[in-house]
Amino acid sequence: MIRFEPVEIAADDWTRAVAPLDGFSLVQCWEYGAARTGDGAQAERGLFYRDGRVIGAAQVVTRALPLVGGGLAWVSRGPLLRRGDTTADDLTAMLQALHRHYVGSRGYYLRIASTLAADDPRTEAFPSAGFHLTDSPGWASALLDLAPDEQTLRRGLRGNWRNHLNKAERAGLTVETGSDDAGFTACVEEYRAFLAERGFSTGVTPELLLRLQALLPDERKMVFFRGRHDGVSLGSILIVRYCDRCECLVNTVGAAGRRHGLGQLLVWRAICEMKARGMAAFDVGGMDPALTPKGIYDFKTGIGGVAYRLANEIEADDGGLRARLVRWRVARARSGG
Repeated sequence: MIRFEPVEIAADDWTRAVAPLDGFSLVQCWEYGAARTGDGAQAERGLFYRDGRVIGAAQVVTRALPLVGGGLAWVSRGPLLRRGDTTADDLTAMLQALHRHYVGSRGYYLRIASTLAADDPRTEAFPSAGFHLTDSPGWASALLDLAPDEQTLRRGLRGNWRNHLNKAERAGLTVETGSDDAGFTACVEEYRAFLAERGFSTGVTPELLLRLQALLPDERKMVFFRGRHDGVSLGSILIVRYCDRCECLVNTVGAAGRRHGLGQLLVWRAICEMKARGMAAFDVGGMDPALTPKGIYDFKTGIGGVAYRLANEIEADDGGLRARLVRWRVARARSGG
């Protein structure tokens, strides 16, 4: 039998427990969960056991309804599964354990964005575990393998993308990189202005970035790459690291920077730097043909990574009024209403 056991666990211990599991990502990092805590949200963590062995894990962000009880339990990119031998029956039992803990025992509305690929046959376990598929598509992005040498990686760039990179390298742009507090904070404030100017709404807020950076250990601090022309900043990117992967989390290169090819230059410098630091793969940070604006989508496809899409989100509740209310509010928020 598989059981889900909530744990109070330190960051290093959580990382050691989950890093070997399949599907580990930024949103399952202890520090990310801690950074999401506040304004009623809590990060809860648990391990799945079978015959005394850990076979999976999940970090769950919960938000309780005041006074009446119940609330939301949100599993993003989870549960994490033991690599190679997690069967559909195992997954069914793990999802049932989450269902018992959050829906059955606490009356929560439970929503899960799985780590499984959209075409993984184990998604057949979802209905048998008491979950319904939603209309919300799973996360889509692309992953660049950093194992090849720099020359091979550069040849793998799309032709137009590489032309912009060549242009940027001839343009006299300077690139500042590091993880120091002053430089990182400057980039975050640049990001704050970038969002305000364009009226963007995102869960990756400047406040979240500042909290996350403060929680990350020194060896995993986010790294910024900031470009200047004639001493004027034209934008920056932020790279976050977890396990042996890294991800482009923020890009604030505007029209002036794009004219110089700055976006290509910053991402290329980041690819080379992350490879030098021993990262195995570079995630472009979201690339959905249906949802990503065309210009951004074309930019990210030019990097040459392998596209992937995860399964649609799933949901479960006890049918009660409280859970239905939370479900309605979540659906409204995710539709932009």
